[in-house]
Amino acid sequence: MNLRAPYPICLAGLAALCLAACSTTPVPAPSPTVNAPAVELGPAERAARLMQQAAGAGVSQGSQLRLQAAELYVQAQDTGSAVRALTGVDTSALPAEQRVLPDILRAEIALQQGHPLPALNVLPPPSPTYRPQYNDRIQSAYAEGLFQIGDLPYAVEALVQREAYLTNPEDVTANREQLWDRLMQAPLAPAMFERAQALDPTTQGWLELARLARSVWSDPAARQNAAAQWREQHFGHPAADRYLGEAMGRAAETATPPARIALLLPQTGPYAAPGQAVRDGFMAAWMLGGGFGEVHVFDTGSGDVFATLQAALALSPDIIVGPLRKDAVDTVTNAVTGGVPVLALNQATDTGRAIGRKYQFALSPEEEARQIADKAFDLGLKRVIALVPESDWGARSMLAMAERLQARGGRVLASRTYDPNARDFSGPIRDVLQLDASRDRHREVARALGFRPEFQPRRRNDVDFVFLAAPAQTARAIKPQLRFHFASDLPVIATSQVFDGQPDAQRDADLEGILYPEIPWILDDSGAIADVRKQVETLWPSVHARFPRLYAFGFDAYRLLPALSNDGLASGPLIDSATGQLYVRPDGTVGHRLQWAQFERGVPVPLPPEADTP
Repeated sequence: MNLRAPYPICLAGLAALCLAACSTTPVPAPSPTVNAPAVELGPAERAARLMQQAAGAGVSQGSQLRLQAAELYVQAQDTGSAVRALTGVDTSALPAEQRVLPDILRAEIALQQGHPLPALNVLPPPSPTYRPQYNDRIQSAYAEGLFQIGDLPYAVEALVQREAYLTNPEDVTANREQLWDRLMQAPLAPAMFERAQALDPTTQGWLELARLARSVWSDPAARQNAAAQWREQHFGHPAADRYLGEAMGRAAETATPPARIALLLPQTGPYAAPGQAVRDGFMAAWMLGGGFGEVHVFDTGSGDVFATLQAALALSPDIIVGPLRKDAVDTVTNAVTGGVPVLALNQATDTGRAIGRKYQFALSPEEEARQIADKAFDLGLKRVIALVPESDWGARSMLAMAERLQARGGRVLASRTYDPNARDFSGPIRDVLQLDASRDRHREVARALGFRPEFQPRRRNDVDFVFLAAPAQTARAIKPQLRFHFASDLPVIATSQVFDGQPDAQRDADLEGILYPEIPWILDDSGAIADVRKQVETLWPSVHARFPRLYAFGFDAYRLLPALSNDGLASGPLIDSATGQLYVRPDGTVGHRLQWAQFERGVPVPLPPEADTP
C-alpha cells in the first residue's frame, strides 16, 4: 500500500503558491478558454489513480480497486506494477464472481514476462459458473502458454475451444485470424501431426490446412488435388471459406525454384563418385521440375573450397547448394556470401558460427539413430544392448541413440564395439550378452562341487532389444551369431546401412526379422517416388546402383530450394519426398522423417505407420 503517492503533488502546489506570493511583477489575468478538451488518461495513469484511491479504502473496496488497477497495468504491459497491485488484493473479500480474476491476471502477467509454465500452472479450467469473458481469457491465456512452450496441436485446440465463449461474431473472426497467423509462424514437424490424431476434427483440420499451406508443391495439379481432398475430409470446417484459398495461395508462392543455382560438389578426386551421384539426383529433380533456370556445377575436388565458393559467387547465383564434405561445409559456413543463401549438404562442426543465411541438409547418422530410439521406445522396448563398429560413424550413432533413449526414460544396459574388418564377432557378442560371466559362474560351481555339472550358457535376461549399427555384409554375419549365442528371441533394430539397396532374398535371408528405418526412394514400390527412381535407374544405372541413397539426397536437395529461396525455412515447409518427410527446424537444419521396414524372407517389407510390433 503506497501512502506516500499524494505528497509530491501537495508539495508542488505549495511551491507554486510561494512563487506567486513572492513575485513583484503583476500577473495578467488568464484569457478565458471555451470548451477545452479533456486529457484522456492512459491505462497506467488510470491504474495509478486507482491505487491512490485504494490506499484510503477498506479491505473490500480496496481489493476491488487494486484488482482494477492490476488489469490496467496488464493492459499497459507494466508487469511490475501489476504484481504489486495484486499483492494487496484479498481474494476472500472480492465478490464470488470475481475471485477467479486474480489467477487469470497472474497467468497473463507470467505470459508477458515469458514464463509459460507458471502461467499454465496457475490457470484454472473454464467453468460455467464464470462470466463468459473470464472463460474467454482463460482459454486465450492457456493457448498463449502452449504456443510459448511449442505445443502447437494443443494450443490450436485451445483457440478452437475458445469460440464457445465468444458471443460477438467479430470476436470469432478475430480468434480465427489469430489462430491462422500463429499456425503460419510456428515451426511444423511430423511428430505434431501424430499427436494431433487424438484431438477433435476441427483442430486436426486447422493443422492439416497449415501443412498444405506450408508444403512445397512442384505440380500445380497435385496442389489442387490436395486442396480438394482437404475440403472433402473436413467438410463444413470453419476454415474452408476463407483460409483454404489463402493456404493454396501461399503454397503456390513457394513453388517457384530459384533461377540461377550454383551446385558445389566433388566431381574429381576420391569423392567424385558420391558427388556425381548427388549431382545426378539433383539434376533429375531439376529436369522433372521443368528445367527452370540455370544450374552451374562447380568442382570442389581440388580441395580449395574457398576459391570455388568465390567463383560461384561471381555468377551472382540466387542460391548455393553444397558442398558435400564436412570440412568443406565448415569453410563455407564461416565465409561471407553477401546475402546469397547456402544449402550445405552436410552438418557443420559448429552451427553456431554460421554467417548469413546458411542452412544444412544431411543424411546424418545422429538423425537416424534418434529415430531408432523413438521407434523402440514407442514399441515398449526401453532397455537396449548395442553393437557398433569401431569408427566415427559408430560412435556418433551410439551416442545419439543413447541420449535420445535415456531422455525418454529408457536405459542402455551395455554397448560393445567390433572390428569393421572382422568376420568373427563372437567376442563382443558374448561380452554384451554376459555369456562369459555365465561360464565363469559355472566354473566356480564346478570347483566348489568337485565335478562339472551339465551346463548351458545363459545370456542376460534384462534386455528388450539389440541396437545394431552395421553395413549389410557385416549384419549378415552378426545376426546368425546372435542366434547362435542364445539371442534369437531378442528384437534387432538396425541402422539403414543394414540394407545395401539391392534386394536379394537369398543373400539377405540371415537378416530375417531385423527392423530398420528406410527412405521412400528405396522402400516405395509404387507412386511418384517409385516412378522417378525407375527413370533415374534407366538414365544413370551404373552410379545409381552404388549410391541410391545419395541419388535421393540430391533429388531432395533440389526439392527444398523453392522454400529456401523464399525464406521458407522460417515457416518450416513439409515435403513428402525421396528421403522421407522433410521438415525444417528453427535453427535452419533440415530433418527427414524416415519410413520403417522389416526383413521378411530376405526382403525389406514396408511397415504401416500404425504398426506397433517389431
